[in-house]
Amino acid sequence: MHDCFSANELVTYEALGLCEEGKAGEFIDRGDNTYGGKVVVNPSGGLISKGHPLGATGFAQCAELCWQLRGIAAKRQVPNLKYALQHNLGLGGACVVGVYKKYNSAKSAGTSELSEIEALEKQAEIRSKL
Repeated sequence: MHDCFSANELVTYEALGLCEEGKAGEFIDRGDNTYGGKVVVNPSGGLISKGHPLGATGFAQCAELCWQLRGIAAKRQVPNLKYALQHNLGLGGACVVGVYKKYNSAKSAGTSELSEIEALEKQAEIRSKL
């Protein structure tokens, strides 16, 4: 999710239908936006943790979602993931929402069996091919 500002995160939970309008604070207080809750939002830390890299935001989200679906997100891995949602905003009011689906569920149960180092090596291998 494009969490450029804390207030934007609250509004977006509601706009995406993750919680009822006016209930985003309660959604967060219950832990519904993290591991063990209803959904896991920004397991890599989101934009604020990355310094909000203009232009690279969408690519960073895409990479994280693909790593999650491939089961190579190491400690950030969301268990039993089959779908992932990407939400991004841009200058001038552009907004993109995309849904990713795991291609072959039989190959990965959704939980990475790779060690932290193996997962990072796999991510580096993928990056080198880009």
